[in-house]
Amino acid sequence: MAAIQARCLYDFDGDIHNGELSFSAGETIYITRQDIGDGWWEARSANGALGLVPETYVEIVSVPEPEFPPPPPPGMLPSAPALYPSNGFSGSPPDRGGGSVQQQQSFDEWDDDEWEDDDGESSNSTIGQNQELGGQGNFGLAAPKRENKKVSPGSEMSKYGTVKSSFSRFSHFAKSGGEAFLMGQTEDKVADSDKIRITDSPDGPIWLKEDSGYTCAVTSPKKESKMKGLKSFIAYQLQPSFSNIIVSRRYKHFDWLHGRLECKFVCIPIPPLPDKAVTGRYEEDFIQERMRQLQAWVDRMVRHPVISRSEVFLHFLTCTDDKKWKVGKRKAEKDEYQGGRFFQVLQTPNQPLVIRDVEGKMEVFCKFVLGMTENMKTLITVHHEYAKRQIGPFKREYTKIGASYKQLAQTFNLDTSPSSRALTAAIDFTGDAFNDIGEMFAKQPPRDAYPLIESMYEYKGLLQTYPDALKVHEGAIGKVKECLKLQEENKMTESEVQNVVTKADTISYGTLAEMNHFQKERVVDFKHYMQNYLREQIDFYKKLTSKLEDALYRYDDNI
Repeated sequence: MAAIQARCLYDFDGDIHNGELSFSAGETIYITRQDIGDGWWEARSANGALGLVPETYVEIVSVPEPEFPPPPPPGMLPSAPALYPSNGFSGSPPDRGGGSVQQQQSFDEWDDDEWEDDDGESSNSTIGQNQELGGQGNFGLAAPKRENKKVSPGSEMSKYGTVKSSFSRFSHFAKSGGEAFLMGQTEDKVADSDKIRITDSPDGPIWLKEDSGYTCAVTSPKKESKMKGLKSFIAYQLQPSFSNIIVSRRYKHFDWLHGRLECKFVCIPIPPLPDKAVTGRYEEDFIQERMRQLQAWVDRMVRHPVISRSEVFLHFLTCTDDKKWKVGKRKAEKDEYQGGRFFQVLQTPNQPLVIRDVEGKMEVFCKFVLGMTENMKTLITVHHEYAKRQIGPFKREYTKIGASYKQLAQTFNLDTSPSSRALTAAIDFTGDAFNDIGEMFAKQPPRDAYPLIESMYEYKGLLQTYPDALKVHEGAIGKVKECLKLQEENKMTESEVQNVVTKADTISYGTLAEMNHFQKERVVDFKHYMQNYLREQIDFYKKLTSKLEDALYRYDDNI
């Protein structure tokens, strides 16, 4: 296959040990592969050297004409292809809802209709059992080797924490499109209706909230099937308060939405969805737990002033027509303002930012994220261990105490004198009280510990998405410093550098606005978490005290 000709836009000093290809601005190279991923292509230079190049550093100038094979000789014409792709079974093609079968069906329609049917379920449904709780992890791409590339899990350490790994020091910023935006490669005019406004506040930049917001209920999960029962799935009913129209969504629809939000909003960390699971997906307890976790995820999304008003999110919440869903799906996947282009829609205050001040705020927030991540791990472990003791040792020990008093009462019952019978009854009641207290301890974790643990897990997952967003900002600041150095060397003009600084301010404003949104949400959330936990604790110990007071009352001389 002929290679694609491309022109290099900037100088690039590649790392030969990382399989990268060095080139100079204006040089012509030939793209041999565009499926490497993570913002990289494979290319060959004019002298025949082969290596990886960041796709935002090059511009395609010509694409070779496709090569068609010669026609088959007479009498060797191939048989006509099937009208429908193979679904692993024979017989008639699936009914698409129309009458007669069309002579030709577009691949796009089939692709939309036959998404991957992996409605993998959450592994968090085991909260409450005597086992370690699982959490959301990070996965990325390992550094490349010179053989045919294979994607494997890995991670890259940034000063902001663990980042989904990339092929090199530039790729995360390049992949996000941040560098293309910063260097003025994306200059489309944005309509006022598409602009997202950021305003100053006493706490710093914030997303402008233009209305009072809305809620969305996730309810009524039910098992459905298609292809005459060959494929089953759970559908959840979503009902936004602004329309009260119910839409049905599967887990794969949530997964698709999550992917679109991640692609579009590069400076807004998107919380992970509930984990997938292979078994137990149709058990009632699991379905109810999954519904609660999806409700928590939707609640967080509808509270976000940017995401809650985004076209793709509203399409997810409101579309009830299959054809309109497919149109909206394609439109979202071809959104021109996703990735680095998202920064084009931001309307920021006119006040320039001071790089040193911004870096200081980022350093503090970085320490905050890393510290809170460790705090979440500690709290999850501590409360989980205590809950296990409540269910096991605490219940067992209180039951032993209760049994010992019950045995003492049996012995005392051998004395049938009137003066002894009252004491025997009181001791027997005390044994029952301690047995009840043991049961109370065993039943308490679902009321206080488990909801708190689930909330900590939600924040742990959210915090793990922050390094990727902060890495985009780190790349912008690094590029500004690089341009300032080039200005000192008379390789860039003052106006060119000022354009880069202005665009970097836009990235900084977006990142700072999201940081402040996170802190505001955190204050509200943790106040709510702690109030609920302490109320349940107080109620528990009041009931425990009441049990002991009732037992004490039995020893009153008046009884």
